[in-house]
Amino acid sequence: RPYVTLTYAQSLDGKIAGRGGQQLRLSGDASMAMTHRMRTLHDGILVGVGTVIHDDPRLAARHLPAHELATPGAIQQPQPIILDTRLRIPLTARLLDPARHAAGDCLPPWIVVGADDGLVDPLKRQQVEERGGRVIPVPTNRHGRLNLTAVMDRLGSLGIRRVMIEGGSQVVRSLLLSHTIAQPLVDLLVVTVAPVLVGEQGV
Repeated sequence: RPYVTLTYAQSLDGKIAGRGGQQLRLSGDASMAMTHRMRTLHDGILVGVGTVIHDDPRLAARHLPAHELATPGAIQQPQPIILDTRLRIPLTARLLDPARHAAGDCLPPWIVVGADDGLVDPLKRQQVEERGGRVIPVPTNRHGRLNLTAVMDRLGSLGIRRVMIEGGSQVVRSLLLSHTIAQPLVDLLVVTVAPVLVGEQGV
């Protein structure tokens, strides 16, 4: 499997999102710059589909010195990878915009879905693939969620040697709960602690 870096920001009371998973800005400018630099050191950047639905990210390294961004080939952009058991990614997502792919704004995403029959609508899959997305089926676990060990093994077989996982909250929780000494899933944990309190309504 790839070398796995898990990174996220949390409040002083251990929350990484607001009520119902609402996005909170917990990272300052310095932390954001560090995150984008770290992205360039990984082959892939992985998030859950909830992050795509709520934030519509590009999952590219952008907050870098201008001379690096202006020099062709100076930055290795990571492969965007989405965990999306039932293929819920919006067709309007920036990651699925061929014009952005052509402009180099972001790479076409890999979307990891459940391999079980009936989980993925064939028409939706066709529409996603027409927009540049690559759909990668993997087995699910007994809870009907993606088997994270199988996900990492599959990514390794596709040439991903280093993957950086940025969330959201469900992915972070699932990854940490699946991590064991006998079968580790996380090699490096990078946590930014913001000097704020979110309260009991946070996640």
